[in-house]
Amino acid sequence: IEFQGEIIEKLKKNEIRKFRRKIGMIFQNYNLVERLTVIENVLHGKLGYKSMISGILGIYTEKEKEEAFEILDKVDMGKYAYIKCNELSGGQKQRVGIARALMQKPLLLLCDEPVASLDPKSSERVMDYLKKITDEIGITTIVNLHQTEIAKKYSDRIIALNQGRKIFDGNVKEFTDEIMEKVYSKNVF
Repeated sequence: IEFQGEIIEKLKKNEIRKFRRKIGMIFQNYNLVERLTVIENVLHGKLGYKSMISGILGIYTEKEKEEAFEILDKVDMGKYAYIKCNELSGGQKQRVGIARALMQKPLLLLCDEPVASLDPKSSERVMDYLKKITDEIGITTIVNLHQTEIAKKYSDRIIALNQGRKIFDGNVKEFTDEIMEKVYSKNVF
């Protein structure tokens, strides 16, 4: 896997931590520390930039704290900053996950099924925030989805796989029902 001219598999252990700063992750199951507050979880997005001691002690600069609040406001979660994450709905948790990933200032966002466990209304809201913010900031975002209608609504480009093989790679407007049938067919190969 190559990203920005670096082959990831060839990186040494100490280089991997630094490299991971470039890639933000948004997970299907949020990966939040439930007992911590929203703001604490968002600040964890800066751990890749911290020494081990600063990370363990939760030492953040005022600038980092201000940035965390600004990002929370972008996903409409600022008013929940001091609420523990275990008190949030799934959609709210996912927006905290987006904010945490953005704290890294990544060049790329990888989103693994970010709306799979959400109801349709929450799914749309999360995807709206994700699209709006990444467009504003100019971050390339790769979203793994099984919901083709969501993919068609929010994507510029679709890459469709079947059994690990690429079936389609192109503009969303070219992603036809016939191609979608191939994607979900058991006998495509």
